[in-house]
Amino acid sequence: MFHQMNRFVSRFRDLEQQELFQTREEEQQWKLLKDKLAAPSLVEEPPRHFNRSCIAVTSLYAQAGASFIASNVAYAWAGKGIPVTLSEMPNAVSYLYFALDYERRAHKLANSYTSAPLLLMQNNQLRIQIDPPLKQNNTSHIDPAHWLLRICKDSPLVVIDVSSRWKERDAQQIFELADEIWVVFDADLARLTRMFLVESAPSWWTTERSKIKLIANKWNQQLSRSSVMKRVEGTLSLWNPEVGPVEVEYILPLVNNEKPGDAQVKGKLLLEDFAEEEHVFQPLIHTYKGRVL
Repeated sequence: MFHQMNRFVSRFRDLEQQELFQTREEEQQWKLLKDKLAAPSLVEEPPRHFNRSCIAVTSLYAQAGASFIASNVAYAWAGKGIPVTLSEMPNAVSYLYFALDYERRAHKLANSYTSAPLLLMQNNQLRIQIDPPLKQNNTSHIDPAHWLLRICKDSPLVVIDVSSRWKERDAQQIFELADEIWVVFDADLARLTRMFLVESAPSWWTTERSKIKLIANKWNQQLSRSSVMKRVEGTLSLWNPEVGPVEVEYILPLVNNEKPGDAQVKGKLLLEDFAEEEHVFQPLIHTYKGRVL
């Protein structure tokens, strides 16, 4: 071993003493390489800064699509390199626990222990906070303000799936603290009309009006006609006629029923299996050069 090393060192020294002649082409390549190494573009980029925002997503009635929209939009945002936290209302039996097959995913990830039940997705940019129902302790009430402050520390963008629980007191407090409130309804116009005629308007519908963005989900071209949209907006104005007409800001088309079904069977979000459907949620994704607007 010693003799081999000695021969290697001797040969290295001999080569070191020899004069090396470079051709003009080699000299140009060497200079180009040195210029590239010295270029400022290779300097490490400073970390991007994002505007902090908290979005509460609720549906006016069950199955209108609040959870579907909240989870897939959060997934799409995280895919653009924006750290996102997706959470559900505190003290609620988690829908995402069952929809995303939490136990299987949690056991599949190695060295992923955390004091809070958590799923990391989209290259760990998406944090999904999940309270396993079997471990839930309902004896102590969680203050929504403290809870919201805690989860907002983890990511600049927080999406809260309120689902159809907008009548609850905790939801009212979350709406007061959120930056935006997305209110989702679907194409069942009879159910929409009945609710606005029978139900009383919640206080947040008026006090947080500037934050509310109305989303028509599972919509088709027939329903998008101006005559139909005027009827829908007239119905939505029944809760506060003194303020004036209400405008539907976003319209999301109905997704092919087979795709959401296939994703649900696998315990996945739609965009996990069908990235090509991201265009459906594009109206809700506001980004500019990585900054959340």
